[in-house]
Amino acid sequence: MRIQKARKSGQSLVEYGLVLALIAIVAILVVKAVGTQTTSTFDNVQSQMSSAGVASTSPTAASS
Repeated sequence: MRIQKARKSGQSLVEYGLVLALIAIVAILVVKAVGTQTTSTFDNVQSQMSSAGVASTSPTAASS
């Protein structure tokens, strides 16, 4: 009786591990896709501002 319970517990642990790994993979892919899209959007805005003659400035550290 105890052997069967231990096997079920081990199976549950493996299943939880697989679900957790799947969630992690999906989260990484989503973050990567959103990051790529965000970079593309900022690049597009920068190029449009440059072509419109708006001066581009690089960020500077705030003086204390």
